[in-house]
Amino acid sequence: MKKLHLKKTKPAADQAVAPKEKKKGGGLINNNKLMMLFSLIVAFGIWIWVAIEKSPVVEVTISSVPVQIDMENSVPAQLNLQMFGQTDYYVDVTVSAKRFIASSLTASDVTVTAQTNYVDSAGTKSLQLRAVAANSKDFEITGLSQNYIDVYFDTYKEAEFPVAPRIISPDAGSVIEGCILGDPVFSKSTVIVSGPATEVNTVTGVIAEVTLDAPLSATTTLQPELKLQSEANESLANVQIDAGDSDVTMTIPVLKNVVLPTTVTFRNTPAGYLNDPIPFTVSPSSVEAAIPVEQVDVISSISVGTLDFSELDSGYNRFVFEASDITDYIVTDNTTRFRVTVNMSGTTSASFTVPEGNVTITAQKDGFASTVIPSSIENVRVIGTPEEVAALTNDMLYVEIDLSNYDIKAGEQTIEVNVFVRGNTKAWASGTYPVRIQSTQTAEPETTQ
Repeated sequence: MKKLHLKKTKPAADQAVAPKEKKKGGGLINNNKLMMLFSLIVAFGIWIWVAIEKSPVVEVTISSVPVQIDMENSVPAQLNLQMFGQTDYYVDVTVSAKRFIASSLTASDVTVTAQTNYVDSAGTKSLQLRAVAANSKDFEITGLSQNYIDVYFDTYKEAEFPVAPRIISPDAGSVIEGCILGDPVFSKSTVIVSGPATEVNTVTGVIAEVTLDAPLSATTTLQPELKLQSEANESLANVQIDAGDSDVTMTIPVLKNVVLPTTVTFRNTPAGYLNDPIPFTVSPSSVEAAIPVEQVDVISSISVGTLDFSELDSGYNRFVFEASDITDYIVTDNTTRFRVTVNMSGTTSASFTVPEGNVTITAQKDGFASTVIPSSIENVRVIGTPEEVAALTNDMLYVEIDLSNYDIKAGEQTIEVNVFVRGNTKAWASGTYPVRIQSTQTAEPETTQ
């Protein structure tokens, strides 16, 4: 048998190892793209390092940084002091920082505050400013455009003033020929002014000013400009008129002079006299007066006053009315008073009693609930012709009380009332009579302007 001689050879895997390792070792260095990318990354890192560590320090100015004035829990707030006038302040802040930081700084990176620690009284105070970095950026604050601001402090005050008219007329006059101006009427007779107490205390009044372009021929309503008046014309820059009062209107009546007969108005007239007026005289019997131009064709007489029938007695009744008390018209002649005589001769009187069931409340006072304390009203003096008085009974007398016209208080009180006679008669009760009522307050009474 022949012996086989086998030749030992290296595995194929071993034969391939050396060439592969040689190829791998030189690939990274010989790859130009990878080397370029690597170089860029290294260069960028070096640039960042130089920019951060070796960047030059520069000074820049940050413009219009708002000044914060924190009044909450401050000394002036505890003294009830407030800021008035200018309240928004801005300063320029100079900072020192490396260039790459300085280029990105804005007003939001700095906080500037005004120190109010030493504000202990009213007046204009100089507040020191303090600036600090608001964010974590590395920079140094080196200066401010100003180190102090002047702020006006005072306590707040409101005051109410009547409105006075001022009418600026053109050269041709305020009204057409034959007419005069009446007293202006305002939609609100008073206004509220508010502001720092020191300035409000110098206000002496409020003027409502209007300028006419041409003479007025009829009653006109305008919106005036409200102007404050002060002592020695002091500045009132911080005093304001309440916004709700800014729309006040002024009605300017235009009146025409006429001569009209005089009369008197009667109230609580018995039914029997409504179509058969009582005899009376007024002296003087006519008067010159200025009345609204719109009423010239509809007004036939001037009423000099009002008489309640409860004021009339048997016989002749005499009254005097002052011309200055007439509010609807203006007496333009020399008349200062009017004398009125009412002739109630031919009447008689008798005493009656109003039953307690005939005393009722027809309207309550706002904010109160009231009831009549049961009681009859005795010794009521009734006047009329002898025939009518003789035909009256107690049940024909009654009282209806409108409490909205009375000053009502909680608890028991006595009020004066008128007594009336039922039916179509010419009889009436003279004078007023006491009635007791019990009132309970149900809510805060409404106040009228």
